[in-house]
Amino acid sequence: PPPPPPPLPLARIMSRQAIVQIPNMAAKLSRKYNDGFFLTHAPAALAAAYFVHPSKGFEAMDFLRRVQLNSTNDKDFMWNLPGEFRFINVQDSAVLQPVEPGLWFNAQMISFADLAKNDQAWKKDFKVVEDYWINELGAKPHMGKLMGFREQDNGEVEPFADEYVCTIYSNEQKQAFSSYREQMDPDGLFATGLGMKFLAPCA
Repeated sequence: PPPPPPPLPLARIMSRQAIVQIPNMAAKLSRKYNDGFFLTHAPAALAAAYFVHPSKGFEAMDFLRRVQLNSTNDKDFMWNLPGEFRFINVQDSAVLQPVEPGLWFNAQMISFADLAKNDQAWKKDFKVVEDYWINELGAKPHMGKLMGFREQDNGEVEPFADEYVCTIYSNEQKQAFSSYREQMDPDGLFATGLGMKFLAPCA
């Protein structure tokens, strides 16, 4: 019999179409909303990122890789997005920054939430990675993402635990920022939410 036809280069076709259609999508939404953004629908993505010393970057990503591979036969949660990393040159430009100025390795774990059996399934795996990165590698969290996974009295794992978020900034940082905040916001209009937990003293 004749040999089968070669497979279509679908990956190349799809990738190219995704790129060439961006100007069309941006133009369409620009006309409709006076806005050039073209992403209109996206699944909920979970993300947690941490600063580690560059010398520990490989170990951080290797541990994440092992946890991800161990989940391949898990019926409750299987990691479904690759880890990411970048090197960041942190400047001394803010009172509230979780790490000292210098070169840092930023490791990130990400996954789609919709593919987990429930929220506890992914939270427990995120906690496994975070515990290793923080306790073994001395990692510090990215302040705009998930962090502080702790097991509560009922056995459930939740992020942003009070006993963790209060440890990120030093007392000197907290005092310096609080003094400035009180000058700019004397009535405490913006003194609410998670931000104040970062500034609170640890029990």
